[in-house]
Amino acid sequence: MRFSIYIVPLFFFLTVFSINEVLSETIPMKAQLSPSQARAALNYEPTKGPLESFFPGCAVGKQQASNLEKAVGEGHFLFDPASKEMSFKIEYSGLSGPPIMAHFHNGAPGVSGPILQTICGMPPPTSPIGFSPDAIITTECLESASGVMQGKYQLKDYECPADDTSCKSLSVDEQIQIIACGNLYVNLHTCLNQPGEISGQIIPLRWMGKDLNCNALPTKGK
Repeated sequence: MRFSIYIVPLFFFLTVFSINEVLSETIPMKAQLSPSQARAALNYEPTKGPLESFFPGCAVGKQQASNLEKAVGEGHFLFDPASKEMSFKIEYSGLSGPPIMAHFHNGAPGVSGPILQTICGMPPPTSPIGFSPDAIITTECLESASGVMQGKYQLKDYECPADDTSCKSLSVDEQIQIIACGNLYVNLHTCLNQPGEISGQIIPLRWMGKDLNCNALPTKGK
């Protein structure tokens, strides 16, 4: 009798521990950034772009031509389902110039989509790039063609500006679905390539959450 009395609590303890371990486990994700994943046609020679007046450093005379052969990046991410927070570290090098903006975008692989969150820099108020809450790191990116961006992205309900009819508001749960289904990508903008010079799809390496209908996600972004 004494043996059976002790074995039941032990089994219960192991079961509870196993459940809590799954619920508290973070989800690792990874992204390889390259010019080949950029969502717009790339420039290799200095060119005038729509953001030149907003970013003085983007004047044609201050840009550097580049074949982008050395432009590359790698991102590592950890998403915590409990806190709805994603930690990230994005390393990049070989860009044509310093990044002027970096963002998390909502979009399927190879498809351009709207900004969900600014990492550094800020799009002009009238920019067609999209709306974003305040930058996670700072309103200005590092003044270097190589560097590291590191921080934490706290998911919140994404509310569009009242006067932006093309924008789609997203709840936290809808954003989790986007992340879990691999429909989030990171995009680094430069003066030479203002729509984006290197991009990378953020792919979950493991997902322990509830079943999600990834087929329900739109195939095209804004």
